[in-house]
Amino acid sequence: MTRTTIKWATIGVALAMLFAACGDDTTDTTQAATTAAPETTAAETTAAPTTAADTETTAAPETTAAPTGPTALSAALISDTVAEEPWNAVMLDAWGRVQAAKPNGLDITYELFEEINLADVERIARELALSGNYDMIWFHGSGAEAIEAIRDEFPDLIMPFSGSGNTPTGGPAYWYDVWLHEPAYLTGIAAGMMTETNKVGAVAAFPFPNVNLPLNAFIAGAQSVNPDVEAVATYIESWFDPAKAKDSASAQIAAGADAIYAERFGPFDAAVEAGDVIAVGHFSDQTALAPDIAIASTLALWDPSIEHAIGIWLDHMINGTPYDAPLERHIFSMAEGGAGLVLNEAIIPDDVLAAIQEAQDKIMSGELAVEANEAPIE
Repeated sequence: MTRTTIKWATIGVALAMLFAACGDDTTDTTQAATTAAPETTAAETTAAPTTAADTETTAAPETTAAPTGPTALSAALISDTVAEEPWNAVMLDAWGRVQAAKPNGLDITYELFEEINLADVERIARELALSGNYDMIWFHGSGAEAIEAIRDEFPDLIMPFSGSGNTPTGGPAYWYDVWLHEPAYLTGIAAGMMTETNKVGAVAAFPFPNVNLPLNAFIAGAQSVNPDVEAVATYIESWFDPAKAKDSASAQIAAGADAIYAERFGPFDAAVEAGDVIAVGHFSDQTALAPDIAIASTLALWDPSIEHAIGIWLDHMINGTPYDAPLERHIFSMAEGGAGLVLNEAIIPDDVLAAIQEAQDKIMSGELAVEANEAPIE
């Protein structure tokens, strides 16, 4: 088992509170990515000026002792895909931001164990739990069955898991997800207004529920401003196969699509080669990959999910509150900080930007409710 150290940049994020989509059988190699909490410098304080209004002295008020509890948290993240795959990359980015924020003053470290075959998840999780090195084991993908098998052995170990393709198990297993249908709807508005062929496409992994969510929303957004839009989607049956994803996008472009939602890596290359096609990135800001064709990217923001799980762990450690996960997913909306949107304003016309902003304002205020359609694209 090798471990690779990964350092993530500190980003200021304003978040509110409460969580999609992976699970793949790959090789049984295990790698780890660790990060160390950055040093912080305490700000200097200025004493309040004293006055001589009274000759009597006033005793200093009693100070309230800082809450007792753990000062550090170590988390292990288990995933079945590589660290570079956006599903993992955005989770690691979020852990880096939470680490820098030091909730409750915690020194946080985390390690990613990547490319864990689904059949080996239970064994790896048990080994990590027995090591005593981790306060939290996070299953970033299909982990419900492994948690069910080991949770009674480790009642004080919190075991969050994330993504669709799971089932709720209760106890220490808190289920989180991110739904990107709201920002995907907004990117659809851009595609619907900018398409010249009235045909849009989408390339995705598997027809999982929260893979289908952004695809349906993208199409709905496009048709909300352009009823003539026709859409096609291709599932490449892999979580990470850029070459296959590129070929699928090329086929859609050859059939007339001039706007592609790239739920996986690969379609950007096809759009660049075509020269007159725009594309949308998924999970992370992918503008830099193809700034001439990438009109927007949806953002998966796991920060509120991580902070929520840490809060539950702290309550357990400080107050002895039993773990009692609800039998449903925790999902933070776009307004709650669980999803975001990046626009490439350099290539989006002003009228399109205005239409997106108007719709986004309505989503954030609750006036516009984007349908959460998990059905596969026919």
